[in-house]
Amino acid sequence: MAARLGEGLARAGLKPVWPVEANELFVLLPKPVTERLKAAGASFYPWTTDSLPVGLVPGKDAVLVRLVTSFATTAVEVDAFIATARTS
Repeated sequence: MAARLGEGLARAGLKPVWPVEANELFVLLPKPVTERLKAAGASFYPWTTDSLPVGLVPGKDAVLVRLVTSFATTAVEVDAFIATARTS
């Protein structure tokens, strides 16, 4: 499900910071997107790190978040998250 989430977010213009290799992904989300997702019931937290790729800076208008999927995460949930996150 993490791969599906990463691919869907990338298609929505929100490409993960690193390749998705397991059940989690890291993505920079504009603050309005985080507000929309949380209003829809999504649960995630800001993530801090000193190892972002060169030139990638969250800034004041975006937040780096870690998204985690599990064996219980459904395609319907992932697709709803992606639909809510779409910036356009």
